[in-house]
Amino acid sequence: MLGSGGRSKSMSPFSPKVQFFVPSVDTPYGLSYGQWTTKWWEWCFSTPISTSPLGDDFGKYSNINQDGPVWFLCGTFGENKFPKRECTIPQEKGILFPVINYIFIPDEKFRTDNEVTSHVKRDIDDIVKLEAAIDERPVPAYRVSSDPEIFKITIKEENKLGLPVGLNRGCADGYWIFLKPLPRGEHELYFHGSCSGGIRNATASYKILSC
Repeated sequence: MLGSGGRSKSMSPFSPKVQFFVPSVDTPYGLSYGQWTTKWWEWCFSTPISTSPLGDDFGKYSNINQDGPVWFLCGTFGENKFPKRECTIPQEKGILFPVINYIFIPDEKFRTDNEVTSHVKRDIDDIVKLEAAIDERPVPAYRVSSDPEIFKITIKEENKLGLPVGLNRGCADGYWIFLKPLPRGEHELYFHGSCSGGIRNATASYKILSC
């Protein structure tokens, strides 16, 4: 599993029926794009491994902790697998998910915030493949870093990434898609991202019912 400004790797033509938020232009639901990515990370680590949406291949746990105006979707923990999930999303909700992203919890070897942010930036600089489509039409993925760059995050449960449980300082970056509410009906979503060596991958597909 693997976020500032308007830099993007995107594809065209885009689906005319799908609208999305743009970093540095929009403040979705009163927050910056980057602030929403930190909320996504909090959501990501809010459940134990056994019920984590990231480890769920079919969407059984996709509705866990989906409070507020934005619905979060996810890839995997970085494994080379391709989950195919189904979920029902209230039509009034925005939808946020990373095509591929990275979070780093610094240890004592990193003495300054600049060292931390540089480490995270180098990791995402290595992403070479990005694909995302809704209803077989491409949608753009934007690179967005966490806002603030160094943020407090509570990791509530043991996790497959081996991050320490409890209150931590985190830094994150990645390629994200933030959709405005989808038209009512069924939609197919696919996304994939990987690094240059192909070691780190994030892939998932969703069948979404917006109602």
